[in-house]
Amino acid sequence: MRENPDIDQLKRQARELLESYRAQSPDAVIEVTAHHRTATPESFALHDAQFVLARSYGFESWPKLKAAVDGVTTARLHDAVQKGDLAAVRTLLARRPEIVDLMRGGPSGFEIRALHIAVMHRDVEMTRLLLDGGADTRGGIWPNRDATSPRTIAEERGYDEIVAMMATQEEKRGARGTNGADGGLQRLRHAMMIGGEGAVIALFESEPPLAGVCSPDGVTMLHCAAEQGTLRVAKWLLDHGADVNRKSQPDFWWREGRTPLDFAAWEGNEPVAALLIERGATLTLLSAAALGRWDDLASRPLDSLRGKALLQAAVRGNHPDVLRGLLELGLDPNERVQLGQHEDQTFTAGGPLMEAVNTERIDLARLLLEHGADPNAGVFTSGSPTYAAYAGGSPHTHAPDPAMIDLMVHHGGWIDAEAVGYLRRPDLARRMLDGELDPHLHSGTVSDEKVVEQILWGGASGRSAEIVRMALERIDWPRDDPRWFWMLWRPLPGHEDLNDAEQSDSRESFRLILKRCDPNLRAGESGQTMLHEVIARDHGVGVSLATILLDAGARMDVRDEFLKSTPLGWACRWGRAALVELLLARGADPIEREAEPWAAPLAWAERHQHAAILSILRRHGAQG
Repeated sequence: MRENPDIDQLKRQARELLESYRAQSPDAVIEVTAHHRTATPESFALHDAQFVLARSYGFESWPKLKAAVDGVTTARLHDAVQKGDLAAVRTLLARRPEIVDLMRGGPSGFEIRALHIAVMHRDVEMTRLLLDGGADTRGGIWPNRDATSPRTIAEERGYDEIVAMMATQEEKRGARGTNGADGGLQRLRHAMMIGGEGAVIALFESEPPLAGVCSPDGVTMLHCAAEQGTLRVAKWLLDHGADVNRKSQPDFWWREGRTPLDFAAWEGNEPVAALLIERGATLTLLSAAALGRWDDLASRPLDSLRGKALLQAAVRGNHPDVLRGLLELGLDPNERVQLGQHEDQTFTAGGPLMEAVNTERIDLARLLLEHGADPNAGVFTSGSPTYAAYAGGSPHTHAPDPAMIDLMVHHGGWIDAEAVGYLRRPDLARRMLDGELDPHLHSGTVSDEKVVEQILWGGASGRSAEIVRMALERIDWPRDDPRWFWMLWRPLPGHEDLNDAEQSDSRESFRLILKRCDPNLRAGESGQTMLHEVIARDHGVGVSLATILLDAGARMDVRDEFLKSTPLGWACRWGRAALVELLLARGADPIEREAEPWAAPLAWAERHQHAAILSILRRHGAQG
């Protein structure tokens, strides 16, 4: 790259690389192969050329290369918001509007957006500027997204002027009745569970505004009816003026938004799809593939079909003829699709083959593999198709099929060091640790320490005490090494209760790792301790894991950065009465006079109307 490059020059280079690679120029082939393992001349697109060019210059992605050239980065935006520099923020957004909602990056703060910073500083004018630029009010921060969206933070801190501003913006964007506190969506779900479609229609007829409820992501009641296959509800909504072609908002997975027909077709709800088409729904490419409408795809230009998850839709709808036709047209069998909302270009690949594995359609899997699908492609946050075959789907949906596993292995499929832990395969973990089996590390230099770390991560995530134990024998990190925090977090439950066996495995894996580390380590920018996290997750093991932590010396007076609360505050917010009792019995302060008024235990319990916890706190001297 020349000393003072400009973005137009880089764009020209990317186009030249695209043309050269498609023509199979030897130099271009060497350059592309070095940075893009699954590239083929037929599927190689401009965004692929940009990605390769960025990598060749030492950048992780095209946006990072572009940002380095023009200086407009998410880091600069966040710094300007932090400083309250409205002029700088206006300039940055004018030059690169999409960064308003891009995530910062980093091990624990990667989902922090500019609006989070403005809200936490109660900067009204900065919040207004970001909202005018399209900032998302509802995106939370992993791993506790339910408590950390900008809207939730503003509501729970009592920043009424900011809440009102957000409500106005959401109304302008067409998200009517979105606030979960109004009970609209919950009432509709309850009606569906109790009385089915008839009860939902009766509710609409008694309160017509409910039919216009629309979530912040642009999902209308018609989208919901299409997704759930509720034909009578869909017909009622259409009879009463629902927009049959309204798109949801673009999101991380679907960068172009989806229509009700897309929802119905993706879920295989053909009667609803037929109704929508009858009422004027436009047949999109996605819905055509999912519904098996080959004639509506065959004449389309190839470039118009790329990057739209059409192969996965054909597999999902179980349409082998459509799948074969799309592959023969030249679509990439790995279907590399760009995702949104990260500073880096984020891609997922392998979706069609993963779908075939998850739905146990071995013939479709074979067809994809015969056309060059990679059994080791990385499906974002889900592993590889080979991993899914060993696991019985991703997430686990059925017993592993030996024939599907054999098919993946026959075509070069393998599982890596992390996967053997998730799969709870101590036999394979031991062979990797002993150097008998290739650990297939994703990047960097293969080292014994890295192999052990990956196996420990997977073993902790899979709650395999045997694998955790054998990996810990080969790790000598100091007790305050920050890597321990997220390693200790891995055995915690996800979003569902654990059964008795899973609870036992969770406790044992947690206990083994805790013996090796400081119980008061904190998570990067967000600042919570493991005691906070155990309380937020709970799901049957909260009290036992909290007891283990307290016995190991966990502190109860540490406040996190987002909720500004102690572990007791978190327990009161999430309604964990048994954990409130435990913490108070261990000496936690029920009053916390030094807390922000909205972050005291009593304030959390009152706001979320946890009557049992209010009674416990008042019994211990808290008064409101």
